[in-house]
Amino acid sequence: MKILDLINKVHARENLSYEESQYCMREIMSGNILPSQFGALMSAMALKEETPTELAGMASIMREYSLKIKSKENSIDVCGTGGSGLKWFNISTASAILVSSLGIPVAKHGNRAMSGNSGSADVLEELGVKIQIDPQKVEDCLHEIDLTFIFAQSFHPSMKFAAPLRREIGIRTIFNFLGPLTNPAGVKKQIIGTPNSIVAKKIAEAAKMLNSERIITISGESGADEIEIDNKTKFYDSKNQFKEEIINFTKGYDSKYLIVSSPKESAKKIVDSFNLKSATSDQELKSILHSILINSCIALYLNETNSDLDECYQIAEENIYNGKALKKLNQLIEITNK
Repeated sequence: MKILDLINKVHARENLSYEESQYCMREIMSGNILPSQFGALMSAMALKEETPTELAGMASIMREYSLKIKSKENSIDVCGTGGSGLKWFNISTASAILVSSLGIPVAKHGNRAMSGNSGSADVLEELGVKIQIDPQKVEDCLHEIDLTFIFAQSFHPSMKFAAPLRREIGIRTIFNFLGPLTNPAGVKKQIIGTPNSIVAKKIAEAAKMLNSERIITISGESGADEIEIDNKTKFYDSKNQFKEEIINFTKGYDSKYLIVSSPKESAKKIVDSFNLKSATSDQELKSILHSILINSCIALYLNETNSDLDECYQIAEENIYNGKALKKLNQLIEITNK
């Protein structure tokens, strides 16, 4: 098996087998692939469109090469693939904090922005969280406060070759989809936001191959990898055999208020929302809060806290107003900076 043969195979729009996908990822992780070959492979796969088998094969090798932490029972992850181009604030990070404040352990796996304006690592750093800490401390955070951030750059040291090349390429690649499938805590329950329904189905199938216990993939109508506040969102749950469902939480909110140009702006939107003590009439703040709440209530649904989404929404909202979400953020800041 040779990498050039596999690049040519993908270029001819032929799909790779599970084993061939594993071989490609081993070459990438070991640094044996040339930058030009990496670019050719990533571009060809994106043009051909990646298959669930390719995703699962590559993810299995990324898992093999990554550092790991001991998970906590019933831990979940809430993340998106990125690559939507919408430049929204980091909703999944805000949701992870809020969900954790409800007693659900969250092992948030994330990175710096590759295509947007604010990755989870960027916004947490802006909030005061120390993101580059040793693996044992990352594990301790999860077990002590039910919340931790697993910085992809620290836990996937073999990505040191691919990471700078991903930034240089500047387009969505298979790595956008692999991140959510390679959580070093080995979580068995996840919500994964995707840019379209095709990707949502592929990631769902790949996760099933990788023995996930339960996974929900979502895809907004406008291409968001979050549940949208002014558009319908498609929803696929492994519990329902990934049957397509439609979520409609649009009640006069406007996604223009979710746009940010920097991690600093993203952090401000999160803090402003967490500081609310009651419902607000400010349209911008209402839209920001709503985006956090609707994405958080899906996590409660995933955890089987409640099967009624409206009730899940109310539970999440209460933990904003009673200050528990803000308290959880401050706990994470404190413990990571000790």
